[in-house]
Amino acid sequence: MRIRRYRPGDIATLAHIQQQAAQADSLTPLSEADFEQWLAQPELQAESNVFLITDDDDELNGWGQADTLDGLEGEVVGYTVMQLRRSQHAYHFLCEGAVLPEQRRRGAGFALLISALNNARVRIFEFEFEARQESYAIYFEALLPENDPASPGLAAQCEMQPVDERAVPGMRLYRCEL
Repeated sequence: MRIRRYRPGDIATLAHIQQQAAQADSLTPLSEADFEQWLAQPELQAESNVFLITDDDDELNGWGQADTLDGLEGEVVGYTVMQLRRSQHAYHFLCEGAVLPEQRRRGAGFALLISALNNARVRIFEFEFEARQESYAIYFEALLPENDPASPGLAAQCEMQPVDERAVPGMRLYRCEL
């Protein structure tokens, strides 16, 4: 599996993944138009904050520099969208995403969250000093499906705990402080 950043041509793929996951998790699916509108928000900076994971077979692609076969890429099987939000007393790096139901429990969700977490740790330096001066917490958060029994374990792997704040219906909010 490989992580890559979002490209403008990925909207149909992301919508398909979300729709398949929504059906499996009894959630409301998003249309391509919904995705296009969401990812077009300038403050989201989609090219920097949307991560996709492909099902590349690392053993078959043992060529070239860094053991990759240039130009070949597997099917996208999941994604996460990380948004930086500010509340009254904290900064929140919130991840929302999905993995195709048939690809779950193979490490894709974990890899996506770790990629987003690493990105958040880099981005903290933009405002960490000011946040600490104002005693603002900085959180890494993820919305995970309540109906997926693997969600609590995935959150625990990323050292996140469930919180009792309202979330999207059918989703549970998990958080850790950075």
